[in-house]
Amino acid sequence: MSTTLSPQERDALVAQFDSLVETAPFQLLTAKELDELSKLEGAGAPVVSLYLDLGPDARRDRMWATVLKNLTREAVDKASEPREARHIADEGKRFEQLISKTLPDLGRSVAFFSYEPDNLLTELSLPLPLPNKMIAQPTAYLRPLFRELDEHDRFILVVIDDQRARIFVSQLGSIAEVADLIEEGPSKHSQGGWAQMRFQRHHDAHVLWHAGAVAHATALALDRFDARWLLVSGTPEALAEYRNQLSPPTAEKLVGEFKVSATASPSEVADAAAPVQREVEAREELATIERLRETPGGAKSMWGLPDTLAAVNAFRVHTLLVDENYHAPGAVCADCDQLTHQVDGLCPACGEQLVVVDDVLDLALERAYSQGAKLELVRSNRGREALADLDQVGALLRY
Repeated sequence: MSTTLSPQERDALVAQFDSLVETAPFQLLTAKELDELSKLEGAGAPVVSLYLDLGPDARRDRMWATVLKNLTREAVDKASEPREARHIADEGKRFEQLISKTLPDLGRSVAFFSYEPDNLLTELSLPLPLPNKMIAQPTAYLRPLFRELDEHDRFILVVIDDQRARIFVSQLGSIAEVADLIEEGPSKHSQGGWAQMRFQRHHDAHVLWHAGAVAHATALALDRFDARWLLVSGTPEALAEYRNQLSPPTAEKLVGEFKVSATASPSEVADAAAPVQREVEAREELATIERLRETPGGAKSMWGLPDTLAAVNAFRVHTLLVDENYHAPGAVCADCDQLTHQVDGLCPACGEQLVVVDDVLDLALERAYSQGAKLELVRSNRGREALADLDQVGALLRY
């Protein structure tokens, strides 16, 4: 029996994957889109950023509209001048009109960013829950997006037994089954060969089932869905053969096992895999924090708010680590644009006026991302405890 997919079987599977990539829940925020958002600046008016939950409860009796009105009122109350307040109120009405028109096509959450000139608007429909929030400030408010992208790496989940293999993609709180490979039986066909396996997804292609063929399909799924990690569930015999068939690059991405029935629903698969996914993410956090702790301070690392902001200002950050719950006031210089933890006085770099901001970490995250840095927002209890010893924020440096 073949241990890989035939060229025809491979092409059918790739075509299926490609068609799914263009549909929810895989239309996710790309690095290019996030980079463009990080560069938004209002010209004469603030960028108004809105994040709105559109889950089942929010859609019932248009509860989302009530939430939006409250968010708009709170943002208007915080406006520094009447012209800004009117602008925010107008944008709140525009957001409500747009959502009302497109609600059936929107995802689990929506994000809007309105900005000048010409009252331009960027809209993101996302398959994940985001906290309700509206902020008007000189740049787009992106911390929720940074947090969610960092928190949820994309996983391939494989559920396998002696006769069946199911492949799922899991990310950002969502899961989708993308392949179902079933053995039709060990009987011989008229030419004396083994019976083929049927590729069940949409019943429009065929594959020869075998652990090697499933390993081949797994490699294709990891590539096509740009997944970082692989988790597996199955009988000991099937998993042993499957592991033996994995290519070295695929085996490197296999980071754990979970237990679930081969006939489980997608939601049951998601629930079973979730604790292992959280454990993998926590291990990644701890490993990065340990690198920060072991890297010589000053030369290759910084920690604490003042030194970390200095590294961001100098374009030196390779990886920025922040406790997800850490917020700190600070300021940005109106002249040289440097970030500082100071909230009074003049800019320590050029002596010009400072503009105080509620959370300088938001600006630091945006600056670091726009400079090409990796962001690590630490949220596991073990990670927070480890980072607390380093004053809740730190950076691994490029040089």
